[in-house]
Amino acid sequence: MEGEVFLAENLDGELGLLDRAKLVGEALNEAYPGHLWCIYFHGRSMVVKNMAISPYYGMVMDDADLYSYSELKRAAILSGGELLERAGMRRGRWNGEEASHLEGEDKRSNRRGH
Repeated sequence: MEGEVFLAENLDGELGLLDRAKLVGEALNEAYPGHLWCIYFHGRSMVVKNMAISPYYGMVMDDADLYSYSELKRAAILSGGELLERAGMRRGRWNGEEASHLEGEDKRSNRRGH
């Protein structure tokens, strides 16, 4: 499903948020092709997850509705790359493997991300 962007519904009908989530998904797919990105808003924060890493952990961009589009795109690419590195995955095209670990994961939690 390379090149597709999946957006979780939590947008409360605000087209501006949908536009921003779409921009982030497209930027992440361009920078890191083939990865399973999930982008959604929780209040004013944008959450970026990679489903091959964990359905529970991701990067949160606070006050994402205040970013310009260029700032949002840059922040998303940096956050996505950091998430890949914390999972021991290389930046770039996804090779189809799931993450074997996630740096910073709460080991006491029952939520296993992999």
